[in-house]
Amino acid sequence: MSRFMNYAIQLAQMVDGQTGINPPVGSVVVKDGRIVGLGAHLKKGDKHAEVQALDMAGQAAKDATIYVSLEPCTHHGSTPPCVDKIIEFGIKKVIYAIKDTTLVSKGDEILKEAGIEVEFQFNEDAAELYKDFFPAKRKGIPELTVKVSSSLDGKQATDLDESKWITNKEVKEDVYRLRHEHDAVVTGRKTIEADDPLYTTRVPDGKNPIRVILSKTGDINFEHQLFKDTTSQIWIYTENEKLKNNDKHIEIINMQECETTEILKDLYRRGIGKLLVEAGPNITSQFLQSDHLNELILYLAPKLIGGSGKHQFFKTDEVIDLPEATQFEIVYSKLINQNIKLKLRKK
Repeated sequence: MSRFMNYAIQLAQMVDGQTGINPPVGSVVVKDGRIVGLGAHLKKGDKHAEVQALDMAGQAAKDATIYVSLEPCTHHGSTPPCVDKIIEFGIKKVIYAIKDTTLVSKGDEILKEAGIEVEFQFNEDAAELYKDFFPAKRKGIPELTVKVSSSLDGKQATDLDESKWITNKEVKEDVYRLRHEHDAVVTGRKTIEADDPLYTTRVPDGKNPIRVILSKTGDINFEHQLFKDTTSQIWIYTENEKLKNNDKHIEIINMQECETTEILKDLYRRGIGKLLVEAGPNITSQFLQSDHLNELILYLAPKLIGGSGKHQFFKTDEVIDLPEATQFEIVYSKLINQNIKLKLRKK
């Protein structure tokens, strides 16, 4: 694999989590063995990576090779098709790492008809970057991650509702970075009442996610610190048509039925490409049972809390037979100062 392709993929990895419903893409323009332009898609509606790199290269792009982490786009959206820009700048060869299976037309054919050589170089790192993007785009829902911090026996709190510092401060810092990588974080009214959280990143130059609150009843106490914090927007999904708030950073979204899939579709329409669930057992269980779940990130503290299971992070109305239990595979693990971080995906 060319080192130039590796650079393009690294650029894409650097902007992962900040492009909304658009894919993170990196691009490098090379001529006579020298990099003459590079770029990344920085945010939804901004110039695509190829355009950034070509604009930097300028006249040096003629007869050059452009490396792209993802097949160049062919559609007219908020920006023109990248294939048109590549043709316009006189690029001689295009090399990309992953085919875009959501493209209506084939970029390869358009470029080849313009006399440009095209090469597909599959890359595992790039495939990992886009594995959830394509299904999410086809379904019109965000990439969905559920995060849980619990004791070894799966408790998010004691039976007396004590929940702070089950895991350690280093885990909390890791969660801040996790929030930075997502467009929005979802929680419920009961979690806000119990913990009075902010759901901000608190890391240098971190991106604060939009705070999404699910409350069918709309029984919201706007005196909690989260509602007074204006660092990012707050969207409240509710079935209560009487719920009102005049603060500019708070939006009330009324639905006849607060159903998981419909909420996810509405979030995607609003530009949420990556969604993190940080909630109590009821909402956590709701999303863990969803067919749309991509990843479960589980932080385990070496503690046994015991009690009745009132705050067990996964609960169902019915007992599930073992053969029917949801199976996960561990794709990543890390020890964080005696706490364990597990990244899991459904089998």
